[in-house]
Amino acid sequence: MEFTEVSSIIKQISGKLGLNDDYFIIMSKWQQELGNNKIELSGFKDGVLFASAKSAVYVNDLNLRKRQIINKLNQYLGRKVIKNIKCEIK
Repeated sequence: MEFTEVSSIIKQISGKLGLNDDYFIIMSKWQQELGNNKIELSGFKDGVLFASAKSAVYVNDLNLRKRQIINKLNQYLGRKVIKNIKCEIK
């Protein structure tokens, strides 16, 4: 019987969920750039951040500032990783 290291399993699962180092950097800077806690990140895949907001007002605010937020987060990452942000009302 062959054993697999737990760290290897966690790395594989994290990768499939889009939870890599970039995601943790984004998470740490998200609230700082938005200036409120009304929009929560829910995922990151293929250059798209997924978020949910408590009302349409916050979704609209995010859409108005989307380019600015994407550019700022990409600066933190040191390269263009984020291409879009999709937000829905929860």
